[in-house]
Amino acid sequence: MKHTYFCPLDHFGSLGLTGQDAQKFLQGQITCDVNEVTKSQGQAGAYCTPKGNVIANFDLVSHKDTLLLHMPLSMVATMQQAMAKYIVFSKAKLYDASSDWCRFVVWGDHAAACIKATFGFVPDTRLGAIQNEECLVWSNNAENNEFIVYCRATAKEGVIASLKHGASLAKISAWDARQINQGLIYVTPDISDSYVPQMLNLQATGAINFKKGCYTGQEVVARMQYLGKLKRHIFIGQVTSLEALEVGQQINASKRKNVGKITSIACTGKNAYAFTAVINCTEAQEDQLHLNEQEDASISLLPLPYEIDPQVFERIKL
Repeated sequence: MKHTYFCPLDHFGSLGLTGQDAQKFLQGQITCDVNEVTKSQGQAGAYCTPKGNVIANFDLVSHKDTLLLHMPLSMVATMQQAMAKYIVFSKAKLYDASSDWCRFVVWGDHAAACIKATFGFVPDTRLGAIQNEECLVWSNNAENNEFIVYCRATAKEGVIASLKHGASLAKISAWDARQINQGLIYVTPDISDSYVPQMLNLQATGAINFKKGCYTGQEVVARMQYLGKLKRHIFIGQVTSLEALEVGQQINASKRKNVGKITSIACTGKNAYAFTAVINCTEAQEDQLHLNEQEDASISLLPLPYEIDPQVFERIKL
């Protein structure tokens, strides 16, 4: 029985950036260090408002002379519009590259072998990348055997045929649930401009470089990290509900209403859901949670697979 899977990522797109000032421009806009991006190494990052709220987060990779920001398709136009007002003074071009590529995700026990059989090489570090003229592959999580595949439309048929030899086609909900169980999230329009990066645990998943220079929202992001004022952040949850969950849906506690909101969802079975949610730390740790107006839809929280530096939390005044 195959325990290796793949599925199209049709709901993802890309923002492309080219030109001699592309790297310099982007360095002053986003949370990660663009100078560390090469043809064989990407970075996770986010783009914030001047007030420090995350507009979108992404994987930043390079193909030939183009920087690509991999993110939900629903966020590409928003990001392009937000950045366009600042790029006019740079020798760089910003464009929607979503239709330039076909996208797949591959994961499971033999995913690395499947990637090697298809492309000849396999990236073996977090966001490590390989590429040729028609394809770009990077490791979403090398330790967990997860890979993102970009290919041109002319290569799509051959890539799919090769992947089918080593992997089974899966539903996107299976991949979404896997991401949720790792405490990973991509911002969508429902929650864009709602949370600072630390509320989405981005500092714990490697999407913020605190040693790079200034970028939009940097002062707020740094102050949150070093002055310790975080009161809520991403948690992983499970719930059974007769009503379909929605991003932005309110979470209540037994003693208090509106202690959190759902940020991503995956259906895992009949009336069963996995989700991430930004929840007040106090209620998440001390109270029983349930969906808004569904007191019988009791929420179970799961441990995060990574540690959060305690310095970001609100310090207790003695």
